[in-house]
Amino acid sequence: MRKVLISLLLLLFVVQTNAQVKASADAAKALDKAKLEVQNPKKASNPVSWVKLGTAYADCYDAPIKGIWQGASQMEAKMLLKDQQILSSAQEEKNGRVFSVDQYADKALYYDENGALAAWIVKEPAIKDVNPLVESFNAFKKANELDAKGSQKKVVTEQLKALQNRFVNEAMSYYTLGENKLAADNFELSLGVSSHPLIDQVDSMIMYYTAVTAAMANDNARAIKYLEECTKISYDQDGDVYSTLAECYKKSGDTVKAKEVLNTGFVKYPTSQSILVALINLYMETNDDTNKLLELLKSAQSNEPNNPSLYYAEGNVYLKFNDYAKAIEAYKKSGEIDPKYFWAPFSEGKTYYDQAVAIQEKANMESDDDKYMELLKQLDESLESSLAPLERAFGLTEDSELKAYVAELLKNVYFRFRDKNDEYKANYEKYNTFLQNK
Repeated sequence: MRKVLISLLLLLFVVQTNAQVKASADAAKALDKAKLEVQNPKKASNPVSWVKLGTAYADCYDAPIKGIWQGASQMEAKMLLKDQQILSSAQEEKNGRVFSVDQYADKALYYDENGALAAWIVKEPAIKDVNPLVESFNAFKKANELDAKGSQKKVVTEQLKALQNRFVNEAMSYYTLGENKLAADNFELSLGVSSHPLIDQVDSMIMYYTAVTAAMANDNARAIKYLEECTKISYDQDGDVYSTLAECYKKSGDTVKAKEVLNTGFVKYPTSQSILVALINLYMETNDDTNKLLELLKSAQSNEPNNPSLYYAEGNVYLKFNDYAKAIEAYKKSGEIDPKYFWAPFSEGKTYYDQAVAIQEKANMESDDDKYMELLKQLDESLESSLAPLERAFGLTEDSELKAYVAELLKNVYFRFRDKNDEYKANYEKYNTFLQNK
């Protein structure tokens, strides 16, 4: 009886494995037939023959993953692949994330923490040694070249759009798994399809993704190429394109060009934190006069005197160099311009708080009693000064995370002064209760 059961299980495994193999074999067989057709001199000039070839190559790509899609639930994928055997299932860490991985004979499917299909790796493609998507694109291009009457225009256009999606899906799979070079390759190939005359689109988002994944793969030349293209079409991502582009130039050793890019970006996006931080870091690394950076801010402020975020940005510059007094002055100015601008009182209060922490560290190193007591006095003054702006900030935001963070700072300060008077003690209890009920 046991031998019969084992035999039945082995038979089931063979049937399921054969189902996987058959789909790829049928696609490869159809491809061989399409190849023969374009090798026939009488048929090689017919655009239909090349459409068949392009479709056959695309079908070979699809064969191992036919029917599934990124975002499908694990249950949906299993139902769609019910005739295919899962060889093993395990947890696997990739690119800082943990995935549930189902291993099939010809592919591995990666599900994210929500159970959605996030990526796949094809282990046994229908054809080897060539990229079926690239060959499919080449075949459709040939079909279009031969299609003088335009009889195949509609079908070729539809197939090219489908190829775009396939390249993007491949890129997203590789990106999810941390294979950034392969991600950039496929994003770039998608751009090649979208630029074909039958589609003739500038896919700004995919252009940006190509650049970012290339940068992550340390391919600075390719990243620079596409980031420069992004700036030409004003696809700036609120300034992030400039900071990323500058970082690529810096990695390439061209700090002059990096600074030029950041200055251009700063004029366009004076409140971009990514540009501001990159500028500050670059000025520090190159030992340049930071007054140049402040001059840029002053120029921006003169153009937009009622923009509170410009003074907030100025405060961040001073804070970067631990000039607490000037940072606080700038934050106060920001709050005067717009009393409802959360970041002004928050940054003012947080700067007083950080200044107190710095004083505390200095006091801990002080051996002279008189100087130590003087530092403690300054510490308390700084902490008390943080209360009013932090209270204003707490009342200005409905963001739960920000509100909790401000409450934590207020609780800490009021705790220090809880024995000073009943009001401080009540406020300590207020914020402590608020945080406990979060």
